[in-house]
Amino acid sequence: MKKILCTLLVVCLVAACCLALVACKKSKFKLAAKNGDEYTIAASYDDQTHILSAVQTIKMTNRSENSFEAVKLHLYANQYRQDAQNSVVPAVYRAKAYPNGDSWGDIAFDSVKVDGDAVAYTVEGQDCDVLSVPVKGGLFPDKSTTIEMTYQVQLANVHHRLGYNEHTVNLGNWYPVLCHIDNGNYTESPYYNVGDPFVSEVANYTVSMTLPENYILAATGELQEASNKNGFVTYRYRAEAVRDFAMVASTEFTKISQKVGDAQVNYFYYADADCEASLATACGMMEYLNKNVGEYPYKQYNVVETEFCYGGMEYPNLAMITSGSTSYQEAIAHETAHQWFYGVVGNDQIANAWMDEGLSEFVTYLYLDSTGAMPLESSVSSCMQSYVTYVDVLNRFYSNVDRSMRELSGYKSDGEYVIFTYVKGSLMFNSVYETVGANKFWKALGKYYDEACFTVAPSSQMIECFADVCGKETAKIFTAFVEGKEIIGKVSD
Repeated sequence: MKKILCTLLVVCLVAACCLALVACKKSKFKLAAKNGDEYTIAASYDDQTHILSAVQTIKMTNRSENSFEAVKLHLYANQYRQDAQNSVVPAVYRAKAYPNGDSWGDIAFDSVKVDGDAVAYTVEGQDCDVLSVPVKGGLFPDKSTTIEMTYQVQLANVHHRLGYNEHTVNLGNWYPVLCHIDNGNYTESPYYNVGDPFVSEVANYTVSMTLPENYILAATGELQEASNKNGFVTYRYRAEAVRDFAMVASTEFTKISQKVGDAQVNYFYYADADCEASLATACGMMEYLNKNVGEYPYKQYNVVETEFCYGGMEYPNLAMITSGSTSYQEAIAHETAHQWFYGVVGNDQIANAWMDEGLSEFVTYLYLDSTGAMPLESSVSSCMQSYVTYVDVLNRFYSNVDRSMRELSGYKSDGEYVIFTYVKGSLMFNSVYETVGANKFWKALGKYYDEACFTVAPSSQMIECFADVCGKETAKIFTAFVEGKEIIGKVSD
């Protein structure tokens, strides 16, 4: 009887702890939503001219300790200009991104107002990629202001985050978004065509999108309503505590769905011959991360087949997956992992891309191993061979090869970025995994997820979580890999 009572007591304590963690995550979600800036956007798309017209309002608060004479916003849509200094894709991907030849896009403003008054805004930045909006009298700490703007986005015919193609209209990074404030200053970082050059705080979005009625739309957030009028359909979404808002539209989509916990997982596809398996992968990965890391806090997750020059692209509540991929399963698992690491827990993807890309890639390997699809040993062995070969080749031609995991501007090519962020990043997390064991690895990752949710976490916070759970020596593994002082295989000096 005592054994039974003790067992029941342990079960009750575990259940109580789990309920407390869920309640804690929900309270953090509510707090993040309460403190987030508010974006309201009413947009419409003309599928003849491929122009997106929008009226956007941002109610924002200066949460820094500095005052500002102007509010700064990124204009990622302007990177598609013909005269852009930096192409949106590396040269090696240009033919794949532009199969129909060169095509250009941009963003143009009709008006910008601050608290109801028109202002003389300027387009600045290294490549016409920052909108500067003056605030009369300055914007002081803890003070709020409302910015209203009317603009048009001309879409390029490109297989990329933002653009139209034969099957879909991709709307990623399409609207002016507030520049991240770091150390009391706006980070007006330029666009890089390697990696994901975006850093953003969570915010709340109310977005309506009007399209010809034959279009189906997948988007960040929860669909509130869809209304038809005069041959057009208007979709209205609400998304709270998300880092971005993305959409994909198509006249060819079929949608299939399945529930995972409290979330509905939707797969929008048009050519995937094994759509049920693709949906099963998304659901399986969500269940895996719900169990091992922590609950997904949103009500929706959309996986969308589209034309894209890379394997896929993550956005909050939405993942773009390249049509015709040779590995739908791996791409879907990787982008789903990003819903936890990038989506819920943010990081500076420019300075520390390994924090979300390397981690999401390694977690994908763990998931594939758990399903029997690909042994972890095989995935790690492949990474080891790729990394060692790459560095050995470099060492034969150059002296003092930089093996550090650095910010995007430090990589000479997309290939180098992939090797040091995805491949070496996976090897780093595998080294931690093998050193501390599966239980401690997941416990540390769960601690990081819980403590850093809805924030932009510095690398030190991730490392500290692992050090707290797994021992201080664990931090040395991270440091060695990041600084390029690790010992892997037979890399020659």
